Amino acid sequence: MKIGYLPDTFGFNAQMPTLLQNCGIDNIVFWRGLNLATQVQSPYFIWKGLGEKKIIAANLVDGYGTAAFLNDSDDYLEERLLPALKRIEKWTDNKNLLLPSGGDQLEIIPNLPETIKRINKKVDYYLFQSSYEAFLETLRNQTDLPEYQGEFREPCTTRAHKSIGSVRYDIKRLNYLIEQKLTKRVEPLLAIAKAHEIELSTELLIKTWKKLLEGHAHDSMGGCVSDDVAKDILHRMKEADELASGFENYLAKRLSEKLGLNANQVIVFNTTSKAFNGYKIIDFLASDKMIRFKGEQEAVILNEIYFEGKDNLLLETPEGPKYINEAPYYRLFVLANIEIPAMGFKVLEIEKAENPFSELEAVSEKEIKNKYYRIQETKTGLLLKTSEGTEIENFLAFEDTGNNGDTYDFSPLENEKPTLLGLKVDAVKKSELVEIMYLSGNFQLPKDLAARCGETEETGELKMKLEMELRQDSSVIRCKLIVQNEILSHRLRVVIRTEVENRNTMASLPFGFIGRENLQGELKDWHKKYVEYPIDLEPFDKSVSVYDEEKTITAFGKGIKEYQFQQSKLYLTLFASTSQLGKPNLLYRPGRASGDTTKKGHIMMPTPLAELLGELEFEFAFSVQKGTFDSSVVSEEQQEYVDESMCYQNQMLNKFIHRLDNKIQTHQKAEETIQEFSLLQSESEAWDSTFMPSLYDQNAFILRLKNPTERVLSIGSLDTSKFSKVCFVNVQEQPLQEQQEIAPYDFVSIKLWL
Repeated sequence: MKIGYLPDTFGFNAQMPTLLQNCGIDNIVFWRGLNLATQVQSPYFIWKGLGEKKIIAANLVDGYGTAAFLNDSDDYLEERLLPALKRIEKWTDNKNLLLPSGGDQLEIIPNLPETIKRINKKVDYYLFQSSYEAFLETLRNQTDLPEYQGEFREPCTTRAHKSIGSVRYDIKRLNYLIEQKLTKRVEPLLAIAKAHEIELSTELLIKTWKKLLEGHAHDSMGGCVSDDVAKDILHRMKEADELASGFENYLAKRLSEKLGLNANQVIVFNTTSKAFNGYKIIDFLASDKMIRFKGEQEAVILNEIYFEGKDNLLLETPEGPKYINEAPYYRLFVLANIEIPAMGFKVLEIEKAENPFSELEAVSEKEIKNKYYRIQETKTGLLLKTSEGTEIENFLAFEDTGNNGDTYDFSPLENEKPTLLGLKVDAVKKSELVEIMYLSGNFQLPKDLAARCGETEETGELKMKLEMELRQDSSVIRCKLIVQNEILSHRLRVVIRTEVENRNTMASLPFGFIGRENLQGELKDWHKKYVEYPIDLEPFDKSVSVYDEEKTITAFGKGIKEYQFQQSKLYLTLFASTSQLGKPNLLYRPGRASGDTTKKGHIMMPTPLAELLGELEFEFAFSVQKGTFDSSVVSEEQQEYVDESMCYQNQMLNKFIHRLDNKIQTHQKAEETIQEFSLLQSESEAWDSTFMPSLYDQNAFILRLKNPTERVLSIGSLDTSKFSKVCFVNVQEQPLQEQQEIAPYDFVSIKLWL
């Protein structure tokens, strides 16, 4: 069916019309999140994306099981069918009403045509068996449908699970990393390699995506599943991750062989359509550290791993086995400020040097700085100063609170006050390129909910280690946090003090940003309008900004999906752990448990894996810009933050740095000796969304450019000299008219044949 059928998603982002229209689908059939009293006063309407794309929308007012168990008994008609029809009729003048007659995991209704005939003899409505296509066609012929622009996340007639963005963080984080690996690394590398006659089947790429997408159902990605299901999801993601890593490993190795690269050369990739000039972390092995990159001046060793030498190691040769001794060596992670051609690579030469890479030096002062910021430890916490004169005291801390919720929703303990956790500076290291502050904290907290309620005095430990990094020419403050979690059923959040009094936030979503207002105080009598508390815990794609006329503070996350803005503080939820699949009578969600837990014949289901015990890793960042929110500035910072560092060294010191190096046999003779390569260059004002293989033409690729701003952006010139044909297409690769511009909050797809 060419239907945007999404009957049970926990809320809908405002860009669904844009996404569906670009897929050649002009409609959506959906359920949750709609407020018929305040958003659009009809279940049948025109839904407009953030830009100009529109679709026909049909809301399933009572869900996809409105007329489940359909039969012609008087009790069924009076208690279920007729009340449902009247509820739909209340909100529309449309003479055609959509009545789904199915249900979640229910068998089909036997003898449906005969059942409908018997019902029609008893009611004043005329029921007939139809299809979504037929019903939507009746809406297409109407000219008076109301129009709505925005998202649907209101828990009015049904739950939207607004706090599900922080449950089972391990699934969300791993999914994010694999998506980035596929879109930012593997797919562009397939094109770069193919341009050098190195190929892998796109069928294997599709298989990889399918492994990942099997974990994208609303329960799976939300995390409201049993532990057995969570294990399945994580295993599929493990398989997808290994396939993606294998793709990259194979293609980079074969390319390095074709270029004749040796162990003293590193190939560094740029997988965007614009020439790169900035920071890359280059990962390679060397026998000692008295080296540098030939012709590259700005580089510093960020981290190193030392491998001791070993004796009597087996070396298999064509002449037979030999035994050798292995000298010690280093694995180095070097931050370098370099230039790389668009959608291509640059080969760096490693040379012996009397003035080798600089290294981070430990200093006694407890501050770091660059051209944008100065961050220092004070008696009250961390003080942030900007070059524009802004000063914010205690600007970064962490908050811990108990979670009495389940895998669907966070729920606080009544009357519990959150605990504020501040980290202390352990060390500061500096170089000309980068300065890093290392902080930590070990905290004794109530072990579980019983301890938080005073029923026991048992405590557990929460250990935190934070690295805060300032690169000299970057306005993005990078943070990496390692948490060792021994606490049960709690929520941990980053607290960013902003000193912004505005109630509004601007959160990123696909190809755009959406403005939201935070709640003011507690909502009285909320249960009269909502089935769960309409908490202002909101999702963001990659960034969220708060702003006033003087400044904009933006937070970025990698796999972190939930935020809240209250009393000038921006909260990023790191994780919310829980012991139960579904629990009834939560503070924010009264009544039955979500899921099957409180159905007859079902049991409470513990979820110990959702407690997320052990080590957890988080990456987030933030920036402070002068002036009010600017979508172009934030998009540029966002692009910089998520940029991937991708390189390969054809070395023999360690065959387990990459998974397949131990198994891929060298068979390709060197055919080229080039030091730089560019497949495609764009001068567009827009940003790359992806560069991926065509699903239908073996020799073609798709460049997708996005415009997440409110302005029209020029596509500009494209250097397509290495391609034989260029055509604008939709997501299904159907030809479209050539465009010179990208509309606000939209994207274009350009198909190119090698």
